[in-house]
Amino acid sequence: MVEISRPRIEVKRNLMQILVRTAPQKTKVVEGGRGVGKSTVIADEMSEVAHALRRSTNFLQGRTYQQILTRTLPSTILSLETLGYKNGIHYTIGQKPIWKKYDYPYEPPLDWGKTIAWYTGAVWTMLSQDVSSRGLNTCSGVADEFCELDPVKFQAETLATLRSGKRYFENNPKWLSQMYVSSIPRTQEGKHIYTFEQEALTNPNDVFYLRAPSAINKDNLPADWFKMQRRIMSKYEYDIEIENIRPRAVGGGFYPAFNESLLCYDAFNNDFLRGLVDNTNGYDKTSFEKLDCREVYDVMLDTELDIALDYGKFCCIVTGQENFLNEFRFLSSITPDAPGEMIEVLVQRWCDYYRPHRNRRVVYWYDQTATGKDGRSPKTYADIVQEVLIKNGWDVDAQYFGAAPEHHDKYKFWAIAMRNDHPGLPIFLYNRSKCKYLIESINNSPAKEGKFGPEKVKTEERKTKIDQRYTTHQGDAMDMIGYFKYSARIEASQALWLPARSIR
Repeated sequence: MVEISRPRIEVKRNLMQILVRTAPQKTKVVEGGRGVGKSTVIADEMSEVAHALRRSTNFLQGRTYQQILTRTLPSTILSLETLGYKNGIHYTIGQKPIWKKYDYPYEPPLDWGKTIAWYTGAVWTMLSQDVSSRGLNTCSGVADEFCELDPVKFQAETLATLRSGKRYFENNPKWLSQMYVSSIPRTQEGKHIYTFEQEALTNPNDVFYLRAPSAINKDNLPADWFKMQRRIMSKYEYDIEIENIRPRAVGGGFYPAFNESLLCYDAFNNDFLRGLVDNTNGYDKTSFEKLDCREVYDVMLDTELDIALDYGKFCCIVTGQENFLNEFRFLSSITPDAPGEMIEVLVQRWCDYYRPHRNRRVVYWYDQTATGKDGRSPKTYADIVQEVLIKNGWDVDAQYFGAAPEHHDKYKFWAIAMRNDHPGLPIFLYNRSKCKYLIESINNSPAKEGKFGPEKVKTEERKTKIDQRYTTHQGDAMDMIGYFKYSARIEASQALWLPARSIR
């Protein structure tokens, strides 16, 4: 067997990456903007641990297994390549390696399907919070998008595994080391990362905390990258994503009862995803580039779906489904792949994603905004939506309600519905990953006091130069499904008055 040697190449690192790599603390946390080079930080850490703690067992943590497969691994693999490490040569993903037996970990995993195994015998087990990680013993760990993790689960299930290797590595500075990288948290739940910032102030010898804007990596980004980001983002988004400026808390929004920690869930079908990481051929990122609804387990394939859209220069599709548990789950929100994408292309992508769905009935909720046209076709938006659905074999139940409900009526409806305690309404829940931009829309929908009550502020919808995924469009589509389908169930005898509407 040919011996594998460590590559020797010249590499370039930005100031943030150098500071992180040279910091002596056991725990290092990076809070950085988009494109700042967080994947390179992970790659550097894996390389160092792989050689400092040979034959060790370590963890790579994500909120979901799907996140690791689709977001963490592709960028980390590219960063490892800049160091000279090749997948299938220096490490394997999702399969038992062919190294010499004495180069296996001291505590070999029982299941190699969720591992990254290095030629030095070091191995990383991919942990996700949608699967229990109890029982594992590790020597060090890395976590990606740390702000998205449930801190209680992380403490109880992941940090508790850091107990292995004392016999072999007790005096090694990398033993029990931890590397956490993250963008700025967008929710209250994600702010647990700031506890490490405080700990770095009180225990600077143990914890290193670094914040960095995207500009620190400008030499490795395209020349016009920052100009393009300014063009497609609002100042609010640019400050967060690029400048790494923490957002101010915004209270009194249009959905004041929305609580992400209570209403949102993860539902990836890890058995299906695991099947794509074939144990013979290993990990191939192209297998995860066009996933369909089989990637999640919350879609009931034999139950009809509900959809609603927002129309105009920016279109989006929100999908929901009521199940036998008296839950209405918002399953996905699909947005354009590129600015100006035609509505028929968007609906076709919806059809492609839900193609495995066995019940071909879809309830299409729409109001008078769907009777408009975009100038590129003589057909209305509603006509186009239904034609594409029917062409793909869907039985469309079109539910037209004329004028859109008043803002104050929708505000009052969701103020009750999102509490999930009304006897006449189902429990409303949201798929955290597949409804990412819908959740952003809900959280970023400000309200003002109008003539008849609260009104949603929609001024950013008119700013064509900003990224419309973060504005109020998807909340508007959600409003149509929720209000049209369920508002009449709230009894008029309650303090809330809602105009009666027929429902199915």
